[in-house]
Amino acid sequence: MNQKWTLNQIAQWTNGKILSTHQENFSEVGTDTRKKLTEKIFIALKGDAFDAHEYLDKAAQQGAGLLIIHELKPEFENLKKTVSIILVDDTLIALQNFAHGYRKTLNTKIISITGSNGKTTTKEFTATILNQYKKTHWNFGSFNNHWGVPLTLLEIPTDAVFAVVEMGMNHAGEITKLVEIAEPDVVVCTMVGRAHIEHFGSIQKIAKAKEEIYQATFENTVRIFNQDQDETFDMMYPVVKKYPASRMLSFSEKNDEADVYFKIENQSGRGMTISGSIAAYKSTATIPVFGKHNLTNLMAASTLAYAVGMKYEDIWKALPLCKSAWGRNEFIETNLGADILFDGYNANPDSMKALLDNIPQLTVQSKRIAAFGQMKELGDHAKSEHINLGELAAESSFDFIYFIGENTNDFEQGLKNKNYKNYLCESDLSEKMSEHFKTNIQSGDLVVIKGSRGARTERFVELCGPKAWKSK
Repeated sequence: MNQKWTLNQIAQWTNGKILSTHQENFSEVGTDTRKKLTEKIFIALKGDAFDAHEYLDKAAQQGAGLLIIHELKPEFENLKKTVSIILVDDTLIALQNFAHGYRKTLNTKIISITGSNGKTTTKEFTATILNQYKKTHWNFGSFNNHWGVPLTLLEIPTDAVFAVVEMGMNHAGEITKLVEIAEPDVVVCTMVGRAHIEHFGSIQKIAKAKEEIYQATFENTVRIFNQDQDETFDMMYPVVKKYPASRMLSFSEKNDEADVYFKIENQSGRGMTISGSIAAYKSTATIPVFGKHNLTNLMAASTLAYAVGMKYEDIWKALPLCKSAWGRNEFIETNLGADILFDGYNANPDSMKALLDNIPQLTVQSKRIAAFGQMKELGDHAKSEHINLGELAAESSFDFIYFIGENTNDFEQGLKNKNYKNYLCESDLSEKMSEHFKTNIQSGDLVVIKGSRGARTERFVELCGPKAWKSK
């Protein structure tokens, strides 16, 4: 076990009281009592639907070396005899303070990314590029909230040169809190869109919340801006006023004088070829990712790498290593002979439009077929956004369209508004739709599958007999 923290250190950072001492040195945190926790720290978090304090005995049975708790019920008093325990006022706050305390001991440069769309993909691209340069740590999946960010920080190895930390939010002030915990050295907001509009009500309010990643950081933090969107580029002006000495960089597909400038030369479902410049150094690269929206993610990742000292020629060499993660514009070959473009991890009006804008530009051997799922978290906007999605889909050169979700009638109305007739819409994937879908797919087809994670659009992928692919 590589020691990272001592019991006394943790108690100090969490402002906790040591109730019992057995194991005194620790290097890992565990949160799942269904898995082995040997010598790990178990933090008993309490949420709206769960309370890990109910599973303290299970954590101890799984080998946990330390329990961090904010209450100890009488039935668990006996745990003091076998495991180290720290009592705190609130385990979530303790987790955040623990992560902040550890972060301050690190020499690792922290790179933080937010954005309505693309932050997870940008994180993956950034980590892929930087890992060719120096040891880089990044969180898997979307550990980007008030508990995910602290856990990501606690996983950083002491010898990591860089750590890429994704920051999400669904209410104002959340990014400010995450920035206070992580104290990032370099920050970027990839773009502002309508994700979580249910919680905010307007794009302007979402932009204001995203702007916190620039406002809450220090003067010497490097700030990177997207020039191609008014909402992101306008964030620069108040930052310049507040932090006039801060180093600022930008990226763009429209302005070739930006620090990073890329444009797409050609693309297919299997990838894209780009050209452009990094710090005026021109080159080209072919990258196995799809979609114009990924150009933004690639530019953001390249600018982040350039900001921390990676040479521009090495960034160009690393770009072809970038690839899509599970369910994020993932290219999948199938036993039916059709190709799938699967983007079932998340969906909102902006990411849907970005996908649909790219479809007519793709060269396809046979038919273009779409299978869409419900867009979640739209609140009162759900009806109008699904009507609009139906209208956009009808105009995106598809030969046939499937849709599943609660707003199936609204999506269908959008299709009808554009006199589109080749479709099948249901509230969920039925046996009838499954059979129709399978018999409609032929060799040479391109099947585009996208929806919010809750729609489970990966079921369409499974119907095609995917090669070298696993569902989640």
